[in-house]
Amino acid sequence: MDIDNVNDNDNDNSNKSYLNIACCLCVRNCYKFLPQIFYNLDLLSNEFNFFNVIFVYDNCNDKSNILLEAYKNKCNYKVFVINNINNKSPYRTVRIANARNKCLDIIFNTIKNIDFHFMIDSDDININKWNIDIIKKYLNTNNWDAISFNREKYYDIWALLYDNYKHHCWGYKDTVIAHKICDHMQTDIQNKLNNIDNINENDENETSEKNETTEDKDKLFECLSAFNGFAIYRTNKFNNILYDGLYENIKTLISDDERNETKLFLQTIFPDQSIEIDEKQIELCEHIYYNLSAIKLNNARIRISKHCL
Repeated sequence: MDIDNVNDNDNDNSNKSYLNIACCLCVRNCYKFLPQIFYNLDLLSNEFNFFNVIFVYDNCNDKSNILLEAYKNKCNYKVFVINNINNKSPYRTVRIANARNKCLDIIFNTIKNIDFHFMIDSDDININKWNIDIIKKYLNTNNWDAISFNREKYYDIWALLYDNYKHHCWGYKDTVIAHKICDHMQTDIQNKLNNIDNINENDENETSEKNETTEDKDKLFECLSAFNGFAIYRTNKFNNILYDGLYENIKTLISDDERNETKLFLQTIFPDQSIEIDEKQIELCEHIYYNLSAIKLNNARIRISKHCL
């Protein structure tokens, strides 16, 4: 895709939303994916009068930073390109959490007054054209505080906690068992999202109790944590909430009893396997801490849409 043609923005502001939007992308060696992602960002920008994009990159050796600077100079909306030069933790989840927190720092301390912020992966998961109409639809509903989306194959199991799964999928001593748990969760969440109209039968009652709007008749899947490569957040529900990629810090948010309940539940799924939680693990998917913190501190509603972008 020709980067020179990416920024063909429509200058007619009459039909644009006045929501203040910030898109956050962490970049490391994403050079070959960036032009398509720029294209999607530009499509999205056409819908808003106030649109910001924040790129935080570090340790790139593929000239991603050159593309980012070139794109910044071509855009007619505000683009921040931040070199996170001190992001050198040996743990990948800690580095990603640090980069995402840099984005949040720009949102809350530089731009300010953001209505919704988007966290978007900068790899091949976001190179296909986004369905902008779906994004616009959900921005006009009020039955969620964080929303992520289905895919033809739901892949982001590490960020996912829901129902009886209150311990992350890679947090077990036996990696063979962890792979089996991931496969099982992937099938389970895909089935639940594909059949969401047949579950959560009490949604209408819950909606009225929470004074949520019913404009959108599509049911959302309630969970504790999800991401799946692209998620939107109601920014005021995530004020003072940060990402964290260390397992030891999740213990204030998920209790030992809840982890043990997950273990016992999985034992019924895999009765012939020995399932043991690895208490020496170091890394944790950074989205889990972010979502659970918002639930605990701000009563945030974390949801998944059955729709694919």
